[in-house]
Amino acid sequence: MEFTWPVMLFGLASLPVLVAGFFALRRRQAAAAQTLADTHLLPYVVHGPKFRARNLPLFLYLAAIALLIFSSARPLAAVPIWTNRAAVMIAVDTSKSMAGTDLAPSRMDAAKNAVKEFLQNVPGSAKVGLVAFSDYAQILMRPTNEHGDFLEALERLKPTQGTAVGSAILSALRALPGRQNAGQDLLQQMQPQLGGPGGTPFPGAPVPQPAPSPSNEPPAPGAIIVISDGVTNLGVNPMQAAQAARQHDVKIYAIGVGTPNGSVQTVDNQLVFIPFDPTGLQQIAQLSGGKYFYPPSSDDLKRVYRELGNAFGWERKRMEISAHFAGGAGALMLLGALLSLSWYRRVP
Repeated sequence: MEFTWPVMLFGLASLPVLVAGFFALRRRQAAAAQTLADTHLLPYVVHGPKFRARNLPLFLYLAAIALLIFSSARPLAAVPIWTNRAAVMIAVDTSKSMAGTDLAPSRMDAAKNAVKEFLQNVPGSAKVGLVAFSDYAQILMRPTNEHGDFLEALERLKPTQGTAVGSAILSALRALPGRQNAGQDLLQQMQPQLGGPGGTPFPGAPVPQPAPSPSNEPPAPGAIIVISDGVTNLGVNPMQAAQAARQHDVKIYAIGVGTPNGSVQTVDNQLVFIPFDPTGLQQIAQLSGGKYFYPPSSDDLKRVYRELGNAFGWERKRMEISAHFAGGAGALMLLGALLSLSWYRRVP
């Protein structure tokens, strides 16, 4: 367990002071009673609860104060929650060609709008991850139901260099739950092509990792959505990556952005033709068992998540548990008040 404001825990030092003050007050009250009491009547006095039971309300109040102090420190813990473990990874093309304006205002904006529409058509608890790819693929968000953080990462995407569709598929596949070792052989074969000068890997490029420990639990359902405008020219062969996805029961849904006539725009003071070729995307979708959408409708996007299926199970999530401590403190205070009212006809 961790605490956001650990300095608040110093408040626990006040508990011994409260206990000492309480018993000092009790002794003074007992001494005053002895002074005024008629001693020959003491054997006939009806005693209340035994000493330990008599102080139970006090201990309940002290425990409640301790829980409130813990709550004020804002504790964080990994809490098991019942959730749908199925996930979707969205790979967005950030190559230079995505700056094309044949789709207003640009292909990149059209891709972002398609992703936003997909999020609007899935439950708020749906797990969605984000991969950006140009010269190489980079995982920006692993599957999460924090859609606000996802959208912030999406808005930061800008066109950069080449197009590595195969690397994007492989990175997205390995980011899905239970598939961290997918495409290991393919990565080892392609490693020289995935690196920069001198064999140094590009930042964020997928690299072979040691095989994880085998698990008897089947991987949760997963799917990949690839949004691009054309032919790959770098990285892993997209057909081999699609085959790896199929072997791990992951369908690829491809979305084309662009127009059949392409786009012409000025780059470095020269007119450049930016083509749109969905052929590769269609083949990838077909090979993996998925579908190609152009242009994607709202029903198409709903269909992706509907075909994904469900896989509910326990999953640990790091979250603040201040409310749990505060709720426990309230319950202890209520119990202490009920005992005090029952035994002493008063609530301290």
